[in-house]
Amino acid sequence: MEKENEAKHGIMDTPLPIILDEIEKAAADAREAAESARLAGEQAAEDVMKRLRKLFMKMAKDITEELGEGKK
Repeated sequence: MEKENEAKHGIMDTPLPIILDEIEKAAADAREAAESARLAGEQAAEDVMKRLRKLFMKMAKDITEELGEGKK
C-alpha cells in the first residue's frame, strides 16, 4: 500500500526547481512549434496566392483574346 502511494505521488519527491525547469523547457518547445506552424501557414498561403495569380492572369489573357476576336 505504501509503495502504491509513492508511485502515485512521485512528483512530490522531485524538487520544485527541477519541475519548473521542465515546465520552462516544455513551454519553449511549444513556442518553437507554434512559430514553425506559423511559418508553414504563411508559406502555404503564399503558394496559394501564386497559383491564384497565375490562374487570374490566364483568365485575363483568355478573356482579352476572346474580346479581340469578337471585334474582327
